[in-house]
Amino acid sequence: MKITKNALSISLFAFLFLVLSCSGDNDNLLEKEEPTAPVQTKHFNPPLWIQGTWHTTETPTTRLKFTKDDIISLNDNSSLNDQINKSKTTNIIWAVEHEASSSSGYVYLITYRPTTGSLYSNSEFRVYKINDTLMRRITDSPYSVYYAKEKD
Repeated sequence: MKITKNALSISLFAFLFLVLSCSGDNDNLLEKEEPTAPVQTKHFNPPLWIQGTWHTTETPTTRLKFTKDDIISLNDNSSLNDQINKSKTTNIIWAVEHEASSSSGYVYLITYRPTTGSLYSNSEFRVYKINDTLMRRITDSPYSVYYAKEKD
């Protein structure tokens, strides 16, 4: 009978310890609101194969430069990181919702969301490596855009 009382006492103590350690701030997890604005990411991570300067094959003056942590339009010298950072002080927030890369592809999705209201839009950039100096961008139109890599 002593073993049963000890076992019961240990079980009761373990149960109380578990109940007491699980209470507290975690009780309100279901009551917390979702954030109204997406988390802002200020750095990109383009894969090594895409880093460098590229121009479209149809309009060589349309140029993009991919660095280790940014994407820059050389046409107007605008940085996507700068655009995201500037959006923090405007009424439309830019945020990187998704970014993925591989040895033959790169994609990112940017969401544009007003600071008030629930409407938003997004823009996706998706490219596939054809070879070391040529890549294809998939667009919403039925046509692809090809980029040639410039020599550094």
